Formats: sequence, structure tokens, C-alpha cells
Amino acid sequence: MKYVSGLLIGIVVLLSACSGNNSTLKLDDKRFADTLFIQKVENGSPSEEKSKIVSDKDKIEKILTMVEGLNVEKTDNVLEKLKGEGNVYMLGFFEGKATPSKKGEYAFNLMENGTILFGLNTYDNQDSASITTEKHPELTKEIKQVLEIEF
Repeated sequence: MKYVSGLLIGIVVLLSACSGNNSTLKLDDKRFADTLFIQKVENGSPSEEKSKIVSDKDKIEKILTMVEGLNVEKTDNVLEKLKGEGNVYMLGFFEGKATPSKKGEYAFNLMENGTILFGLNTYDNQDSASITTEKHPELTKEIKQVLEIEF
């Protein structure tokens, strides 16, 4: 019995150590943003023709609610994660009006394959970027539908 108890404790410690970088995305205030700026990046190049500003607070809150609860892990290789992913939709959430020189309070990237990369400039001051532990292609499609992204 001592051996089994020791083995179980060892397994729990090992699993705890392995899952240290994983967490569930939590957003306390989903009503902070007044403006959502969307930019499509194709092959590493953004295009003004493929951008959109959304000011509907209900839609903005819905998008934040849709991504809340996703399992994420910390990542230091943000540029590596974006390389070779094809088209990426950058979503920047702003308090007040979005301007080119203003940094958004929160941001994330939707990749074509359903991976979502949460940026460095989050309103809760996370120290590094986080990436979903699983791909979510259906969620990506739903987000594009809610925001009426046709590019």
C-alpha cells in the first residue's frame, strides 16, 4: 500500500509540473472595449483593403465571450507560431476610438488552421503571449460570421 501511495503522489507531482504553463483564458471585463479593429494579414503582409472597424459593443462582447474559457499555454516564440500559418486575422480591442498610433488594450490573432494566439498587450498585463492548446477552426468561422468578415 505504501508503494501505491508513493507512486500516486509521484504521478500527481509529475502531472502538476507538466501542466504548469497551461491555463484557462479568463476575461473579467468583457465590456471594456468600444472599438474592435480587424486586419487580415496575407503571407506576412497587411492590407488596408482587408481591414474593418467594429463599434457594436454587443458584438465585441460576444467575441470576447466566445474565446473565454479556451485552454491556452504560454509561448515565447510568437513570430515562429505565426510563420507559415497562411492568412491571419489580427483583432485589436480598444477603449475609445482606434487610431494607428494607439496601442489596443487587448489583442489576439486567428490563424487559418484554427489556432488562436493571444498577444502580449493584454489588459490584464500578462507577461507573455499565450496560444490555444487545441485548434478551433469552427470557432474561427463563427467569429468571422459574427463580425461579418468577408475578406
